[in-house]
Amino acid sequence: MTPVRRLTESRLSLLADSLTESERQVLRLLASCHLATADQVARSVLGGHRSATARRLAHRHLLRLAQLGLTRFFPDQSRARWPGRPGHVHALTTAGVKLTGGAATPGARQRSSWRPADAFLTHRLAITELYVRLVEAGRTGRAAVREFRVETDAWRTYRDPLSGRPCYVRPDALLRLVTAGLELSWFIELDRATESPRRIDAKCRAYRSYELSGVEQERYGIFPGVIFIVPDQPRASVIQRVISQQPAEARGLYVVTTEAAAVTALTNPPDDGAAAQPALALVGRPCPHPTHH
Repeated sequence: MTPVRRLTESRLSLLADSLTESERQVLRLLASCHLATADQVARSVLGGHRSATARRLAHRHLLRLAQLGLTRFFPDQSRARWPGRPGHVHALTTAGVKLTGGAATPGARQRSSWRPADAFLTHRLAITELYVRLVEAGRTGRAAVREFRVETDAWRTYRDPLSGRPCYVRPDALLRLVTAGLELSWFIELDRATESPRRIDAKCRAYRSYELSGVEQERYGIFPGVIFIVPDQPRASVIQRVISQQPAEARGLYVVTTEAAAVTALTNPPDDGAAAQPALALVGRPCPHPTHH
């Protein structure tokens, strides 16, 4: 892993002025998604180039940013790699976080030997991969990503209106897309088929409780839909059964889709007059103030 440099405010300002637009985009990607591979950087930031050129430029930009002390990298132990060419995962350093104005990124303030667990990397890179696929889809004229925040940046804290105790919802990501004059808002649960139906039920109830609090609507004007992205259809059936057991007025908040169909489900707004209630969640939905309940 590259060492984390301590950079003064004046040095950071000089570095910011010296960065190319592509390097700025790489930093913005890492500020948003926290972790990314060189391939993901190439596809999301440099997708206008041929694949080989994009990969070469991505490696060049990432190397320079690491040398400047704005990013760091470590071996990706979570998946198979080409023989003789280890893959790496890239993240912002503390200086990189400060320059981008982002929140803390995983391990940024920890010792240089920090190594995330394989399961952690697999999950986080899957979130980044979803973002990259959405960016690629946007180049074909589909919905454009306006905002993408992952895990801690997307988490919400509020107080139970009755007990006053702190409550939480912890989506894997928050997504806002723009298409056909609409803004589509989602809380994303990237399901790995590792959680029990009871745990999924608890998540559904937490989102509904947060919706009824009215906090999200007061802050942002709308409550995002909640989409569970699952590995396959059997897992989708498990989660659909959990949703079917939620209160009738809450079921339209949740959508289930497979990883293969995720981009389509996230980017297609409902047709006018669509009868299926889950489609309402695609653009989010307003909610009466909790005092009305």
